[in-house]
Amino acid sequence: MKLFKHLNKIVLPLLITAISAPSFAANKTGVGLGVAHDLGLGVTAQLRGTSIFFNSDAIAVDMRLQNFSNNLGTMHAYIDAGGFYRDGDGNGDYYQTGIRLPVGLSFGIAPSLEAYIQAVPHYGFSDVDYYEGFDVDGALGIRLRF
Repeated sequence: MKLFKHLNKIVLPLLITAISAPSFAANKTGVGLGVAHDLGLGVTAQLRGTSIFFNSDAIAVDMRLQNFSNNLGTMHAYIDAGGFYRDGDGNGDYYQTGIRLPVGLSFGIAPSLEAYIQAVPHYGFSDVDYYEGFDVDGALGIRLRF
């Protein structure tokens, strides 16, 4: 699987930087774990404003740049910046890496449960020309906050 072959070159340094960097969102504390549909169906985690998504074919790491809250603190609009790697066809024939700028809304469903939806403009670099360039995807997820 090409994901693990390229993980140490591209994504691992980005992941280490993102986790060790200070949070940009002062009001996001604790840990969130859940499921999401971002670069396919997978697992999502959030720690101090750094969001990580992964599945068997992809990984994305985003850091919070800006966070806006309503008066009750139950809804947040946000802007993140990050990078991603994905196996282009799921078979390891080609891959794509890139930068992304997710813009989204997160809202509390219950005291320790949040949902989010985001638009994800991104620019991908690939070893196949027709899979390279600008695109906009979406993501939808739910997290349990600890």
